[in-house]
Amino acid sequence: MQDRKPERRVLAITAVLTGLGMAALPTTGMAMLMPWVMQQGAYPVATAGVIQTAHAYGLILAALPMAALAARLGPRRGFLVALLALAVLVPAASLPLDLVPLLALRLAQGAGSALLLCAGWSLLRRLFGEARLGLGLGCAELAALPALLLVQMGAGFALSFLGSLGILVPTLLLALPSLILGLIALPEDDASRPRFDGLGAVLSVLSLGLLLAAVPLAVIRPVVALLVLNLGLMLSALWIWQQWRRPAPLLPLDLLARPQAGWLLAAAFVGNIALTAADTGLLSRLNGFAGLSQDGIGFMFLGLAALTAGAGFLAGRSGALSLARIGMGLTAVGLAALAVASPGGEAQAWPILAAGLLAFGLGRGLFSVANALALLRAAPPERNAAATGLFVLAGGLGTLLGPLYLTQLPALLLPARAMSTELWLGLAAGAAGIAALLSRSGAKTAPHGGHLAREPI
Repeated sequence: MQDRKPERRVLAITAVLTGLGMAALPTTGMAMLMPWVMQQGAYPVATAGVIQTAHAYGLILAALPMAALAARLGPRRGFLVALLALAVLVPAASLPLDLVPLLALRLAQGAGSALLLCAGWSLLRRLFGEARLGLGLGCAELAALPALLLVQMGAGFALSFLGSLGILVPTLLLALPSLILGLIALPEDDASRPRFDGLGAVLSVLSLGLLLAAVPLAVIRPVVALLVLNLGLMLSALWIWQQWRRPAPLLPLDLLARPQAGWLLAAAFVGNIALTAADTGLLSRLNGFAGLSQDGIGFMFLGLAALTAGAGFLAGRSGALSLARIGMGLTAVGLAALAVASPGGEAQAWPILAAGLLAFGLGRGLFSVANALALLRAAPPERNAAATGLFVLAGGLGTLLGPLYLTQLPALLLPARAMSTELWLGLAAGAAGIAALLSRSGAKTAPHGGHLAREPI
């Protein structure tokens, strides 16, 4: 029996890394499905953005409730439940549906993704141990690349034969091995499980939902937005009061009270604003370069993903928390270089473009893993799911508000003729610089005491 334990640990790690790849299905998978979804439902073109962002809304609204649910179910059961949920929800969203059921499915996909991350990162912490937690996060970042390629290649091949149901191919290729290996090898959790706070979950969703709804309403209905904002603030105050000094709070006030955790969450929020804004501006910049075809642009984005995965693995293996600051500094420099690169494609602009892309890809991977590692190290092992929920919430808010920072806010101060790709990339570089400063403030976290995990227990 002793001889099989190392093999069982490898199987458990493989199950977790494969399962975490399911997170690409509601994002990249839906992006590939969008032409079929829009055609089947005969939706207006303007609804495409709403359908895409519904997943981010679900991720934000469900981050803290799913973290509490992961703690209640235990990492093993929470992980398997999330896998099953996404394996059902992703293909269901490819069916011909009315807009309201489709949006509901997208929100549910966001909740499933939040549960998957909270339970999956808790399993990584247990399987790799405290001293090698960074290595586990780095391996997850590296494993995300083949999962992304599998989604793109598998769905791309199957969509031509099966239409929108072709998403079943990458879903089954990721979900089935992870479920089978998970049932066989994932360790049982015998620790005490806190009760799930149903009332706190309802107040959480209502308060965050109203606060988020006030943002788009401010553009079209300012008075209604003010009323919604006030109602959301009142419900938030009620929620915080309800959570105060509870035995197992849904809102992890104990973690938020730690100054280092607050800086790291702020860095995750601002960093995701910068990265989301950069993705939008970078696509426009590459489209403006002469001689770059769509296939060439796709190859460049694939290369960026490979750089990010490799840098994330190195950051996790190193475990140096200062790499978050270095990564965002590189990102800011890379985006600034891309902002000044001439879009005409002159010979002297190509080295600047290559250097900017290299710095951006490396910096993104260093920041993503090092920032997450610092936040998890700031929390004791038993609070891993809560820390992950906070990280998902902060990152999701940044991702959702990135386009607002890039387009709506400058439009309030600048004339329409001043809006340009150079401005967008410059704004993204500025946000990256702020995130680098915030990462520096939170980079003093020391790891909790622990041992190297030799086997699943």
